[in-house]
Amino acid sequence: MKMQKGFTLIELMVVIVIIGILSALAIPKMFGTSAKAKAAEAPNVISNWETLQSAFAQESGRVGTFTDIGFRDPGADSKWFVYNLPGTTGDVSIVATVRPAITFGDCAAGDTFESGFTLANDVSAHSHTGNCANYTPNF
Repeated sequence: MKMQKGFTLIELMVVIVIIGILSALAIPKMFGTSAKAKAAEAPNVISNWETLQSAFAQESGRVGTFTDIGFRDPGADSKWFVYNLPGTTGDVSIVATVRPAITFGDCAAGDTFESGFTLANDVSAHSHTGNCANYTPNF
């Protein structure tokens, strides 16, 4: 009698079920991490802007535009956000808005991150709209 080597159908099915369970758990985690990384762009850019704005205000006694403070407009390079600097007199703010027709994770077009810089006391205050801030709890 000749012995056959190999796996039984039951063993193969068990392996396939285990792989299916692992992928069902891993794939949603992966997409959540991707959205978190995309959403983290805006708070990092805003933090850099705040630092440069503060240094400029301490040196000149006024707030400045992107060019004045030596900050390159990040909106040109960003696939996820549009950055706007409304006004440059007195107090100033920067607004990062999720680009139109873009969604990732819980972030939808129009969700915003905002930092308002107060010249008088050299302080920045943060606010946000939409669900995108769920990915950046420390903002």
